[in-house]
Amino acid sequence: MVTRGTADKDIRMQNMRGKGNIRRHERFDLNAKARVSWTDRFGRDKWASVTLSDASASGIQLNLPEWVEPRSILCFNSDNPKMQGQATVRFCKPQGNLFVVGAEFVGHTSWNAPK
Repeated sequence: MVTRGTADKDIRMQNMRGKGNIRRHERFDLNAKARVSWTDRFGRDKWASVTLSDASASGIQLNLPEWVEPRSILCFNSDNPKMQGQATVRFCKPQGNLFVVGAEFVGHTSWNAPK
């Protein structure tokens, strides 16, 4: 379960409303470090240190160093802001030397933005 944490000065949280947001919930720019693990399509366990680009109450966007299969389950953990849980990959697209991944929270995972 994702718990609400206090972001430090290094994490810029900005309401991104008005920037083409088609999500059900507002999203917030994070630029936060996290650890992510998943199982690839060949059954191999993978993990990476990533940057969380943004988050909403229903999902996250992150930058991975390699492609991940849509519908894969990601397990993630971030210390600041305090977030941990699981999310299903909705899309994975190349951008420069990374892959932008959009993932929707599953189970009881959610995130409460700072007020």
